[in-house]
Amino acid sequence: MINQFRKRLITLTTIFVAIILTTAFAAIFLTTYLKQKSDNLEKLNQAEQLRITGGKVTFDEKSDDMVEINRIVPGAGVYFNMLVDKSGKPMMIDSALKLSKKQYHKAAKYAWKNRAGGVVKINGREWQYVVAPAIAKFDYGSKEQSVEKDDETYLMRFLDITDSKKSLSSLAITLTIVGIGLMLLFFLVIIYFTNRAIRPMEEAWQKQKQFVADASHELKTPLSIISTNVGVLYTSKDETISEQLKWLDNISSGIDRMNGLVNNLLRIAKTDTSFEQLTISEVQLDRVLENSFSHYEAKFEAKQITVNKMIAKVTARTDENLLGQLFDIFMDNASKYTNKNGSFDLILGTKGKETTIKFKNTGDGIAEEDLPKIFDRFYRTNEVRQKYAGSYGLGLSIAQSIVEQLGGKIEVKSSVKEETEFTICLSSKNSRDGKYKVIS
Repeated sequence: MINQFRKRLITLTTIFVAIILTTAFAAIFLTTYLKQKSDNLEKLNQAEQLRITGGKVTFDEKSDDMVEINRIVPGAGVYFNMLVDKSGKPMMIDSALKLSKKQYHKAAKYAWKNRAGGVVKINGREWQYVVAPAIAKFDYGSKEQSVEKDDETYLMRFLDITDSKKSLSSLAITLTIVGIGLMLLFFLVIIYFTNRAIRPMEEAWQKQKQFVADASHELKTPLSIISTNVGVLYTSKDETISEQLKWLDNISSGIDRMNGLVNNLLRIAKTDTSFEQLTISEVQLDRVLENSFSHYEAKFEAKQITVNKMIAKVTARTDENLLGQLFDIFMDNASKYTNKNGSFDLILGTKGKETTIKFKNTGDGIAEEDLPKIFDRFYRTNEVRQKYAGSYGLGLSIAQSIVEQLGGKIEVKSSVKEETEFTICLSSKNSRDGKYKVIS
């Protein structure tokens, strides 16, 4: 499921990036193309008046009806003009190019045939042209007079667009190469960040699967006890209830175990949900802590555990019910895991806006490699599994969720076969929505 989601996310993100890049590069190319097209049309449509000075015009030193005028206009590009009559025959050529008469005539013939405009190839280069009506004026020195004849004249302008088309082709190739390179780069970046983004989801999914498997296993044990003892009762129908108390006690024990596990699971569900409404009020932490200790005092006395209490008076705005649950978890663990004739230190104090609660007990301790895992659900060390049948491995996970809701943190340090110390730090600076605030 996670792998399918990862592939889908990578695919969709890659397609989205590809669309953006394609759109951006297409816009760049289209803008450049339109700009070049506009520039070319502007150059082609520049107004220009052709003048002939002095008597009879000649072409190639031969007496004829057309003349060649060589000039270059800065900023107008590489171009040449031809003045033709109504049959398309050149009358004048305005060009700075070394082209043969045959090539000019060929260009004029093609342009006259396709007067709507277009592109013609001359000497291996491409020329865009326009054909428009024109009037040629001749200046004989004394006055300027227009050629007023029945014959119409047309101006043909040819603009060299070879380099501009090459630049467009180069731009297209460059954009394609850059686009492919960027797509590969973005693809790798997308894979990297997708994996990073999905990793917490993957871990949560694995934890959920493990949680379901562990919960099923833990529920299976008391159910197996109940089922086995019920079977024994069915085979001993003639015996009295007093004679079968052993089996009934086993069933009751299995029910109690299942009940405790279900309650812990419900507690986890409540602490996990972000919709749980907390009840914030002024709470005396020392009173809640003393009250929680009183519930387990008998267990400490039964194991002859020396209890050292250093509890300061602290009042805070917080959720009293959550704090009670939190303290009960650590009291229960201390009464369970403190060795016989050992010691248990219970400390409550404040420093500035931070409240610290410490639970320190002697006992087997926790191995260093187990410390990062003790807050995982259903996690129990091998020693705990062997010695303590009533342990589910859920208490510390619940405690961590409660502390996180209150904007605090839990720290733990332990020495094997010596002692274990849990420190809860609750700070109003880190509290969310005023869930914890020290008053005194």
